[in-house]
Amino acid sequence: MKIHPIAARFPVFSEEELEALAQDIKKNKQRLPIMLSPDGTMIVDGVNRYNACKLAGVKPKFKRLPKSYDESDIVQYIVSINLRRRDLNPGQRAMLAVELIPAIEAAAKKRVIESARRHITELNAERKAGKQKRSQPRTSATRRGKRANRTDVAVAKIAHTGSTSVYHAKVIKEHSKNLAEKVISGEVSINDAYKTARREQAAAPKPDDGAPSKTTTVVITHTGKKSDYALPKSAPRFNETNDQVGWAMWTWNPVTGCLHNCPYCYAREGTEVNPNLSKHYPFGFEPTFFEFRLRAPANTRIPLEAKKDPRFGRVFVSSMGDLFGKWVPDEWIERVFESCINAPWWEYLFLTKFPQRYVGMKLPPTAWIGTTVDTQDRVKIAETAFRKIDGVRVKWLSCEPLLEPLQFTDLSMFDFVVIGSQSSTNQPDGKGGSVRVSDFKPEFKWVADLTYKAWEAGCRVYHKPNLLGIPNDQCTGMKLVQEVPILKPLPWRTEQGEMFEAAE
Repeated sequence: MKIHPIAARFPVFSEEELEALAQDIKKNKQRLPIMLSPDGTMIVDGVNRYNACKLAGVKPKFKRLPKSYDESDIVQYIVSINLRRRDLNPGQRAMLAVELIPAIEAAAKKRVIESARRHITELNAERKAGKQKRSQPRTSATRRGKRANRTDVAVAKIAHTGSTSVYHAKVIKEHSKNLAEKVISGEVSINDAYKTARREQAAAPKPDDGAPSKTTTVVITHTGKKSDYALPKSAPRFNETNDQVGWAMWTWNPVTGCLHNCPYCYAREGTEVNPNLSKHYPFGFEPTFFEFRLRAPANTRIPLEAKKDPRFGRVFVSSMGDLFGKWVPDEWIERVFESCINAPWWEYLFLTKFPQRYVGMKLPPTAWIGTTVDTQDRVKIAETAFRKIDGVRVKWLSCEPLLEPLQFTDLSMFDFVVIGSQSSTNQPDGKGGSVRVSDFKPEFKWVADLTYKAWEAGCRVYHKPNLLGIPNDQCTGMKLVQEVPILKPLPWRTEQGEMFEAAE
């Protein structure tokens, strides 16, 4: 038989529990009937009893809900009877009780309509009797606010949990069905799920982000070409990154574009091939300065998660270009550094294939200064430049993609070494289309040699997940080395604008 979708959300018995119930039914008969919808087409309560009867070979006993029950009544019956019966934690209760909200709101709406009809009937009767017209009683803003929460309070009372938990459950349900199911199953606590939902909502583009506003600005390329650019309606902030950047949770792109012409470049794919991204880059992958984005460090507050996870306090700068390419004007770099220095609660990650540009510059003290070395001809350039760099938070080396075996004379000038593979990308073919660039797989020996040389030099090592390709549930892959620098926490600022010393 079909199971009502709300009833199906409650956890069913394990095989052992079901077998025990089947044996009990076979011995003592079925004590409670299996409740069906008024039309008898769906099980609304007693899924475990139904399955146990089938297992025991016993004909199940059914009973239908009254014909007067509409869908809201059925939902309320399912949730309330299960919440009374089951051993659920407060988060699970709140998450499941949210299913009652439509039914309660429908009932409340029905009462309001009936009350309004009675009020109109009374007014008409008074008019006919020649009595003075009564005015509609006013409701204060405070009472209106209290009424807005009555549904949450009513649901919380039914679920034997708090109205705050119910509110959190509503946020989780509206944000992600998958996240809601994890709370219901007990896999994730409601507090952790709520924090995840809020963080993802804050990082996601708002509905009107990127929509043209009445205010525009001008963006400029390294050669002086200019273009009007419609400002988003919200203030510039950092963007949340993906799980491929395992040591920073945010990205910031005041300068985009690059002229290195690497055949595997993911950033060029985004600006010239991906239609969802390319519309935000008026000059494609040509180096471009988005001056208005310089306000992002001051506008973005470090979330409370940074107390436990320092990645939330780190931002990858110019992930969609090379800020230090020889074509980038000094003024652009100096303006970016100025924004970093004025918001010292953030850690800023920089990466370039032109590390000699770092030398002699006033680098932000909270910066992670990095360089990419993918082939042997970049090794000496990196070693020479990084011997002259000091006064920064971290000096790091990115060997992603590792295209050939690398031989360093010394790695002690680095604190952190990242090793990764090349990922497939779609690159523009120059004819308005794209060409697929396939993965290049580094050999194990290259990775192992570089890892041990880094360890011998006292570096922390991080293996990117792309070294394993795409592991699945059956082939989960090797456990990668994913170390990060051990650093003293910076003073940092929360979303409320207060300063704290970040926890160890």
